[in-house]
Amino acid sequence: MDTYSKLTHIVDILNQRFGNSNPFQIITRLAEETGELAEQVNHFENSGVKKEKHGLPDKAKMAKEIQDVMRCAIQVMKYYNLENDVEESIENSYQKVCKA
Repeated sequence: MDTYSKLTHIVDILNQRFGNSNPFQIITRLAEETGELAEQVNHFENSGVKKEKHGLPDKAKMAKEIQDVMRCAIQVMKYYNLENDVEESIENSYQKVCKA
């Protein structure tokens, strides 16, 4: 199972366990997770006022925040039943970039 399929499956399981969120809840969570990812980027770039508090940058924390953002985006896709549209969009982008 590829990474995309695993993430989609995780979203399905979490939706079954906790119920489907409405789009505003998903976007609110996406904004929160994006902020947490930005915090990790700041930490990796050694910026911000709390750099001494957090210790060394942690790749696992960064990876977790990236996954959280991706899961929220997949949740939006699934809410609006856009799986085929997203796949087509990715394929179109892939073809354009790889032909260059």
